[in-house]
This record gives sequence, C-alpha cells and structure tokens, in this order.
Amino acid sequence: MEEENVFSEAPIGKAVRTMIFPTIISQIIMVIYNMADTWYVGLTGNAYAVAAVSLCLPVYSILSAVSNLFGIGGAGAMARALGVHDRKRAGKVVGMTLLGAMAGAVLYAWFMAAAARPLLLLIGGDDHTIAYAVSYTFWTIVVGGIPTILSPVCGHLIRAMGRPKAASFGMMLGAVLNILLDPLFMFVLLSSGHEVQGAAMATALSNGFALVYFAVYLAVFRKNPDSIRADQENKTGKQEKGRMSFGGYRRLMGEILVGGIPGFCMVALAMASNCVLNSMISDLGSEAVGGLGIVRKIDQLAYAVNQGITQGMLPLAAYCYSAGLTARLWKAVRISAIYSEGFSLICTAVSLLFSRQLVTFFIRDSMTVHFGAEFLRVLCLAIPVYTLTFIIIAVFQAMGRGLWPFILSVLHKGSLDILLLFVIRETLGTERLVWAAPISELTALMVGIGMLSRIRNKKTNSKTPE
Repeated sequence: MEEENVFSEAPIGKAVRTMIFPTIISQIIMVIYNMADTWYVGLTGNAYAVAAVSLCLPVYSILSAVSNLFGIGGAGAMARALGVHDRKRAGKVVGMTLLGAMAGAVLYAWFMAAAARPLLLLIGGDDHTIAYAVSYTFWTIVVGGIPTILSPVCGHLIRAMGRPKAASFGMMLGAVLNILLDPLFMFVLLSSGHEVQGAAMATALSNGFALVYFAVYLAVFRKNPDSIRADQENKTGKQEKGRMSFGGYRRLMGEILVGGIPGFCMVALAMASNCVLNSMISDLGSEAVGGLGIVRKIDQLAYAVNQGITQGMLPLAAYCYSAGLTARLWKAVRISAIYSEGFSLICTAVSLLFSRQLVTFFIRDSMTVHFGAEFLRVLCLAIPVYTLTFIIIAVFQAMGRGLWPFILSVLHKGSLDILLLFVIRETLGTERLVWAAPISELTALMVGIGMLSRIRNKKTNSKTPE
C-alpha cells in the first residue's frame, strides 16, 4: 500500500521529503490566500472596510484553532493505528474526528450568529466598522464555518494516510479559488459598497468547494479495494474486535483531543498574546501598531514553512512510533529539524540584513518603516528558536503524549511572553516590548530539549534496521 511504502519502506530522507514538501507548498499558498481578502478590500480605498476585515481576524482564527484541535489530533491517532495495522480503528478515528469537528463548527457558528455584534464591538469595532465586520463574520463563520473547519481537518487525515499530495491539493484548491472568486464577487456580482460581503462570500464558497473535493476523495478511497484491507483480519493476523463500546469511543475521542490541544492552544494563545502586545505597543502611536502588523505579515512565510514541515512530519513520526521503528523515527525528526532550521536561519539573516527594505515593500511612511524595521530585527531572532520547539511538540503529539506538548504550547505563547511584556514595559520601556518573544521562545525550547532528552534516554528497540 502507498502509505506503507512511504511510512515504513521508502528511504527515510525520501519519506520525509514526500510528506513535507507538498505540505509546505500548500502552507505558502495559504499565506497568500490569507492576505487576499485584505489586499482586494484595500483596492477600494475604504479604510473602514480594511479595518473591519482586520478586526475579524481574531474571531476568524478560532476556526483554525478548532481545525487544529481535531485535525492534528486525529492525524496522530490515525497514523498510530496504521502503525500497528489496525485499519478498523483508523476508520473509527476518521469518523470521530469529522464528527467532533462538525460539532465544534456548528457550536461556534451558533455562538457567532448570536454574539457577533457585541463581541466585535468589545474587541475594537466602532460605528464605522461594525456593519462591515458583522457581515464578514456572518458569511465566513456562520455560513462558511463548517467547510472552513472541516477542509483542513480532512487534509490532516488524508496526509495521515500517507497521501500528502492529495491533502495539499485540496487545501490549495480552496486557496486558489478564493483568490480568483474575490474580485468576481466584490467587483462584478455585487454592487459598490458590498465589497466586504463579496470577499466573505468568496471565502465561504471556496472552502465549500475544497470540502466537496475532500469528501469525494475520501469516498473513492474507501470504496477502492486496493486501498483498504478487509476489516475481519489485520496484518498481524489478529482478529478484529467487535463493535466498539461507548467507553471505547470516549477514549478514542479523548486520544484525539489530547493530541490536538497543543495545536489549538498555539493558535488561541497566540491570538491572546498578540492582543496584549497590540494594546501595549499602541502607546507608541499608530505607526508602531502598523509596523508591528507588517512584521507579522513578513513572519508568516517562515511560520508557514515551519508549520508545513512539522505537519508533514507528524504522521510519519506517529506511524514509526506505534510500529516500533525507533531508529527510523529519530532519523525523520533529525532530517525535519535540519530542513526547518536551515530555512529559518536564512529567514533570520535576510530579515536582519534587509529589514527596512522588507517593511518598505508594504508601506513607505517613514515612522512606520522605522518601527517595523526595529521590531523585525528583534522578532526574527525567535524564528530559528521556535522552529525547533515546533519539531519537539510534533514529536510529542506523534507519541500521543498530552501534557508535555501542552506545556510547550503554553510556554510558546500566551503565558511567559505576556508576563514578560509587563516586566519589560516597566523596566526597559515600551520600545523594547518585542524582546519578550525571543526570550520566551528560548525558554520554551530549553524546556522542550529537557523533555525530549528524557525520551531519548529511554532504551527502546527498533524493529527494522536504519
């Protein structure tokens, strides 16, 4: 089978590249896709519309957090089931993952339908932006929340089957369609003044098309007799158990959630941390806030590539771990870390050498460029640090460990960095607030290395030679 060849038989370097490169490409396209709505809305010259789309980012990001919760957790659980050739359990993982993701999407859509306006006013909306923001959240979350959550969840599951190209194609399909549909809905189908609504409708529809692709792919995969083995007997020759009890389903959902909580926390806590930093940095003026926002856009490329590497590596690592292929597991981790760290060091060097030029590409206001360049020179130091933390978190997720990756996720964002923001503001001044990021990232990495060392020092046997 294809996943058996990739996970257990292909040379480990080829296996890693097969899993991570399609995921990296899809992540890069997703970065472009995430900028598309803001860029197209910016063409209208309506500052309030642009502000409204930016205002919706925190509540829209919750969709990504929910998809990480079920998608990453489900991918790890599924790969571990495939590692012991329990394809019946792997099928149950798919069902439970999709059911949980659907429930999360429906609950969040219902919440936003009832509370969008007061919530958006609470996080910064005003009389000029609230109508645009409510319209955007209605179409992207209330109407489009289910496909927006389920599409990446399906992508994670298909990647865990050893089919990264198919998973990445589905994600890229939604992104490319959104980029193409945005101008059609904004400037052709809808009248002037409804550009924000048009952008939101295009986003919901493109994610819907992506979900249809994933649904068809999973249906065809399930029916193909060459793609899935009989449920009666697994590869080890052991008879499959009967119907899973309620307790079994509950434990399975617990395994999925435990594996996905770190991914959920990384998105949710990063959002909280960014809100606190924005609030503090605003004391320096709107130029500082604008400069910080530009730096985050520049950082998205490095973040996306590193996420592509870790998400591509995770199913391979989970399979090797459950199959007892210990030497192969650590080789995969080592190769992934080399790729990730190499790219991150290049990003850091470019950011240090060309900080002003990179910021100027987005804006030419002198004060905004000044703040942006200063912030970029500091924040880029965190890139090669959090890169390794992501790898370590992925290893723990692959092993099904819940507490350790959760601790690292919280240390990465949302705890120590927020405390450091208050300390640095009182001791070193608001201008140096961004130093909280590299300091907290370094702390998280040191803790992660200590945790990983404990696992590496345990004596385990590999079933196959390296």
